[in-house]
Amino acid sequence: MTQQENGPALDAWSLWVSLDKHETLSRGWPSINWEVAEIAQQSSREDAVALWLMLHRDERMAYRFNLSSESPRLFVVCEDITAEQRVPRKLTVAQDVAADYMDAGQPVLSIPMPAAVRVWLEQFMSHHGEVEDPRAGKRRLRTQSKQKEV
Repeated sequence: MTQQENGPALDAWSLWVSLDKHETLSRGWPSINWEVAEIAQQSSREDAVALWLMLHRDERMAYRFNLSSESPRLFVVCEDITAEQRVPRKLTVAQDVAADYMDAGQPVLSIPMPAAVRVWLEQFMSHHGEVEDPRAGKRRLRTQSKQKEV
């Protein structure tokens, strides 16, 4: 995991993440909504947090699923410090990883995947190769065996 000068390594990229808090009224009740304000290689915001976006070979099927979707997403796993303070803790491009954190009660925000991250992720995928869904072959085999029985 060697970081290039002002750029990502093949499997890791240090990015700065900052959040914005919006207070609104919903049916007369105060409500706090959070959104990702910025994800960048450098940030001048004092509330920005440096996080590593790490790619793992065993998550390639999840990456391809995300990249193939209509709107690829970048997920920010957060931690609520207080009711008024939320801090970004992890970046991922694997929807199932984000879902695991959500299932555990962690807040997760998402944004459309930035073009630079998408290109970098595609490079990782082309370097390590695609992974076939192991269930796809089994489905094809079951279909073929049913055709033979007929």
